[in-house]
Amino acid sequence: MAESYLLGEFVDITSSKRIKRADYVSTGVPFYRSKEVIELAKGKKISTELFISEEQFSEILVKFGAPKRGDILLTAVGTLGVSWQVDDDSYFYFKDGNLIWFKGFDSELDSIYFLYWLRSKIGQRQLDGISIGSTQRALTIAGLKSIPFSPPKLKHQKAIAQILGALDDKIEVNQKMNQTL
Repeated sequence: MAESYLLGEFVDITSSKRIKRADYVSTGVPFYRSKEVIELAKGKKISTELFISEEQFSEILVKFGAPKRGDILLTAVGTLGVSWQVDDDSYFYFKDGNLIWFKGFDSELDSIYFLYWLRSKIGQRQLDGISIGSTQRALTIAGLKSIPFSPPKLKHQKAIAQILGALDDKIEVNQKMNQTL
């Protein structure tokens, strides 16, 4: 029988420091809500740019940190379960409560494999199973930490992620060719 683990044993699951609408400025460090993360997850450009000041971001960065390459953000209110992996070293910050932050992956969990797991039917069913609320569904950090999770060995995770990544690349090339035609 396979050992039983919880998702919270493999990755830090958290959110951000609260940013108020009054904190938005016209230029500075990009600030993402669910809308922007959904656009990024779909490979689109951000349609509505929001910013917080560089001074405020610097304070947050020192005290709490900020997402970095490899971390994953997950929509947690309304449109549930859309995941995006940070793919560069640009600074940004994000809206608390609406987005969940996966960071500090254990050495036994490949972040790319985990991203594909979140997007899979199995992962989406797990997210649906722990969502709360009836009018507006939501995911909680505590609920996410308690998801039963027993990933395969790391070498298998990496192989799965590599195969799925190659398929995604091929799909993207085909879509671009179709648009060109």
